[in-house]
Amino acid sequence: MSVSPPGHHVMRALLGPVWRDANIRSGPSLDSPVLRVVLPDPAVSYTAEVWSPGDEVVEDQHPDGVITSSVWFRLSCGGWSSAVNFEPLTVTGLLTHAVGVMPHQPSEVA
Repeated sequence: MSVSPPGHHVMRALLGPVWRDANIRSGPSLDSPVLRVVLPDPAVSYTAEVWSPGDEVVEDQHPDGVITSSVWFRLSCGGWSSAVNFEPLTVTGLLTHAVGVMPHQPSEVA
């Protein structure tokens, strides 16, 4: 029987594809070395084995708004990815309140 380290929670779940370039790191931290970069590809889905709290990540390029999260997923293919790299609806369907989305503010008209 496999035991997860403290702070880590077993969760085998389909995350789907990444929506933008994503750094896959050796741990749930922005200081962890990048193992590889994955590109968005709707044909490539990722599965989480574990989730863990980690460094907060803010991503402002999503069409729905600015995404923030302190949740990281250990992927079945190896490495860790921030929750902000996956669609917010998918992530919140798996872990309520795992990501926050602040809608983009309309541009000010000059």
